[in-house]
Amino acid sequence: MKKQRLQYSGYKTRVTSMSVLMIVAICLMAAHGIAAAAGSKTALLAEIKIVGISLNTSPNKIPEILQAQGYTQVNPSLYTKSEAAPNGRSIVYRVEIDDTVVSRELGYFRSLTGGRNKSPSSRDAAIPETEAAMVRQLYDVVCNVDEDLQSERKCAPPQPASVMVNHGMMLTVDANYSVLLKASDASTSLMIKQNRANP
Repeated sequence: MKKQRLQYSGYKTRVTSMSVLMIVAICLMAAHGIAAAAGSKTALLAEIKIVGISLNTSPNKIPEILQAQGYTQVNPSLYTKSEAAPNGRSIVYRVEIDDTVVSRELGYFRSLTGGRNKSPSSRDAAIPETEAAMVRQLYDVVCNVDEDLQSERKCAPPQPASVMVNHGMMLTVDANYSVLLKASDASTSLMIKQNRANP
């Protein structure tokens, strides 16, 4: 009888050990799945099109795409265009592409220059329609995550007049990507950086 109890006790121990191992394995698989899902989502940053180009756009196609939108190539990494604005001011657009052996960056910047600003824009004026889609797409990839990660990335609730991440400063999303997102009616700054060292 004593021998049977010992055998039963040993069996229970083996079952308990197997159960613990299974739980640990399931937890590790779940964690791996979450990490893989997060990685696949941030990989979408390379596909986001800013003024018609993305980090995946072939370099030899970029001049044609931007020139078709009225941009002038200033140098191999900078394209600009300007439009007249009220009160003798100008709206200046800049597209910057920095392609090196360690990283690739795509930046878009809009600002007002010159003249006198007697009638400042309303704080409630919406982000221009020409920018709204790319701003929202970038925001969604970075901020459509769980609440803890939203808080870590300082994802301000998007408004028609303002969309911002990390207080408008460069944010390291993960080992592969960094982003800059600060958009309003008055000005916009967007940037996506991909580290080639971590493809």
